[in-house]
This record gives sequence, C-alpha cells and structure tokens, in this order.
Amino acid sequence: MSKVVKKCVNEFSRRGFLYSLLDPKPCVIHVRKQTFFSSNYSHHDQSNHGRNRKWTLAFGVGGALAVFAAHKSNDNKASAARYDPSSPFLGAGNTGGNTRRGAFNFVADVVQVAGPAVVHIERLVNVPFTRRAVAVSNGSGFLVESNGLIITNAHVVGNQSALNVKLQDGREFEGQVIGIDEARDIAAVKINCTGLPKIPLGTTRDLRPGEWVVAIGSPLALKNTVTAGIVSNMCRAGKELGLRDEEKRDMEYIQTDATINVGNSGGPLVNLDGEVIGINSMMASAGIGFAIPIDYVRDFLQQLEHGQQTRVQHTRRWIGVSMLSLTPEISSHLRARNPDFPDVTTGVYVHKVTPDSPSDIAGVQNGDVIIKINGKQINGVSDVLETLKQNQVLNASICRRGRTIVVRIIAEEIVH
Repeated sequence: MSKVVKKCVNEFSRRGFLYSLLDPKPCVIHVRKQTFFSSNYSHHDQSNHGRNRKWTLAFGVGGALAVFAAHKSNDNKASAARYDPSSPFLGAGNTGGNTRRGAFNFVADVVQVAGPAVVHIERLVNVPFTRRAVAVSNGSGFLVESNGLIITNAHVVGNQSALNVKLQDGREFEGQVIGIDEARDIAAVKINCTGLPKIPLGTTRDLRPGEWVVAIGSPLALKNTVTAGIVSNMCRAGKELGLRDEEKRDMEYIQTDATINVGNSGGPLVNLDGEVIGINSMMASAGIGFAIPIDYVRDFLQQLEHGQQTRVQHTRRWIGVSMLSLTPEISSHLRARNPDFPDVTTGVYVHKVTPDSPSDIAGVQNGDVIIKINGKQINGVSDVLETLKQNQVLNASICRRGRTIVVRIIAEEIVH
C-alpha cells in the first residue's frame, strides 16, 4: 500500500496537483496487474463520465495523502513508543513524551535517578577571634543508605571528625566521620536524617571498556555538576599511575574520559542502570580520570560497624631492605666496580639494609644478591614482594663474595 501511495504522490508532484485533477486522461497506477484508479467504466453520458472520474481522483488523492502522512508520523513516534512505562527512569521518553529528547536523552534519565542522592561535603575551620566557620576545602559524596550513610574519599574528610553536608534539596546537616580507610582512600560519613534517596551499588565484574558512564559531583565547588563519558580502561593498576603507597599501588582503578576535576572527589561514577560502579578519585589530565571500583567499597562496608567510630586497618610485611632488580647491563656495571660481585645476571641486588630491621637481624648485608626465596627463583623486586605477601618467614638464598648462603628472615607486621 505504501508503494502505491508513494507512486501516486510522485505522479501528482510531477504533473501538478490541479492539472492532474482536471486532465481528462485518467491517472492509472498498476500494482500487481491490478488498476488502482481505473476509468474503464461504461457510461452513456461522456460528460457524467468525466465528472465522476474527477471526483474519484480527488477523493483518492486526498485519502492517499492522509494515509502517507499518518505513516510518516508513526515512523517518527515509533522509537519513543517502545519505552517501558514501568521503567525507573522517569524521563520524558517514559511519561508519554513522543519527542527525540524524551526518547534518547539517556544521560538525563540516569541523572534524574541518581542525582538526588549526591551530596556536597565541606571541611570547615573556625576563624580566630570570630565565631564564624569557613570552608577550607570541599568534595562530593553519595548516599548508600536512606538513614544518612554517605560514602566519599578519605582525602575529602581529611583528619576532621565533623563536616558540613549539603543535600540536593538544599538542606544542610553536620556529618560525623564513622569510618575511614586511608590506604584505599574511602571514608564513611553519617548525618542525622532518614527517608533519604540512595544510590544502589553496582559491580565492576561485568564492566566493559567503552560503556557509557556519568560522573556527578561538585567540581570547583559548583554543586550538582554532571559530566558523561565512557570507560577507557577498567583495571588500571595503581603502579602505572605512579602511586607510591604500597596499598594503592596494588589497587586497580577505573579509567574514564568523563571530566573529573577538583571537588568531584568522592562523587559517584554511575552506569546507565543508575548504579554506582566507582568513586571519582583522581584526575591526570583532561579526559583522563580515575575512579575507585565499587567492589572496594563493598569490602569497606562489610568491615564497618555502623554508628561506631571505626578506622579500617591494613597490615603489610616489612623486611627493611632497599632493593634493585638485576639485568645483564646492571650486573656488568656492578662487576666492573667490584671484582668480588657474583657472576649472576638475574636476581635482586641489596642496595641498603636498615639497621635493626628483620633483614639486618637475619644477617643480610649491603651488596648481597638474593637469587631464591623459599626455593623459588627470584628474577626481580616484584617476585620478592609477591612472596612476602604470602609468607612471613623467608628462607633466602644469597650470593656473597663467590659463595651462596641461606639466611632466615622473619618479616615484621606493620599496621597502618
């Protein structure tokens, strides 16, 4: 039917609408050997025949144009009509709106769901000789419980136990820091309020590079700021970012090109389902930002006792040596400086031993080369650190002045 309509419209466009109506020649369009507009009627009066034909053409063209217009209108509205009214995303596309704005503004739909749970956090200090408190820094956070539990970055709260928290609706509350994990840069803040909107926690297990994400926060103290982008990398190692803290070096971060500026720290990185998948934490440059995966937050919340002041602690093992991974070039250079240097090209060179450290007590000396630990070959510093995570007692094979000795190092547990 649509082909017939288009042929009819094209014919009238070519010949002209009025000319086609008044032309005594019939407008005949054949479809599958059938005549759509036919003038093969038997009439006794030629004038009546002409008048009937013109009326037939007029009504036919009018109906055809009406069908064609309705068909095009339905095509334009089809995409909006497919949206599910029961969806939690209450944008115009799900409330009966038949515009492209309502159908395709998926970022606005995500913000409408997640935005009300994002908060603005200020660290206040009292000005000397006055009774006023002024904000010295600010950041963002998000509600994970309707009873006022907020997650943010540890560097946003700093060493203060009390903060000023501003909700999206304009209300302000005093927030109490109830938990902090400085190693992973996560903190929990509690405000005295109930019935608040919250953001569900998602997961990064099925996260893929290229997925759309939305960052919400208060960059440069500009509250309720929204930026969007994609996941550039979902497991960027902390050591690739040059982080010196050992705990952060072992963490993995979500890299995104959604803009993250100063003040965005602590805000949520949200997927298109309206779930938090990370905490906005760092910015390297324009288009390169990093978020702490939400899986670390889940572990943090499991360790946190709600309502009590808690500082999550981590332990690491320490043996007290400065080490250098050996390569053939480094070995050759060290051998040229010291004729007694062992004939090895791989292992770990002990540059300095800390006095009274576990290595010093075990008998490790400056200039030693560690080639094995607990029977496993050591090719670099990373092998030593990995073995240290798994074992507190290290039986290290050391090359020293042309001979190999074994020392027993008992690593020290450091709580931080």
